[in-house]
Formats: sequence, C-alpha cells, structure tokens
Amino acid sequence: MMHFLEIQDKYFKDIKSNIKTFEIRRCNRDYKIKDILILENLKTKEVIKKEIKYINDLSIYNIDNILILGI
Repeated sequence: MMHFLEIQDKYFKDIKSNIKTFEIRRCNRDYKIKDILILENLKTKEVIKKEIKYINDLSIYNIDNILILGI
C-alpha cells in the first residue's frame, strides 16, 4: 500500500540525505511493514519514496495514536 504524505522542507532534506531514518505520524492510517511512504516536500513539491521497515507504537509511554515509522 502507498501513503501520500506532506512533509516540511527541513525534514524532507534530512530524509533525502539519509540523516533521518524515521518518520513520526499520527496513527490515522493502516500503516504496515513494506508499505511505501510517498513524501511530498511542502516547499518545493519534490517527492521521495521510502519503504516502512519498522513500526513502533508509543502507547507503552502513555502516548496514544502516535507511531514512529522506521524508513
């Protein structure tokens, strides 16, 4: 499955340069391992594709509806 998401310029640049290897998102979609994130830079409209390799649910820290997606 593909997920089309918008992302701020500074985070987009870090993902593109492989400095940032995760994305923090609300749990409002059915994210699964091997799904593809299609990230659109809000400033430049450039697009990058990243595969979800890991999903961490933060509910163990009493933080509901937030996921860390390893990409």
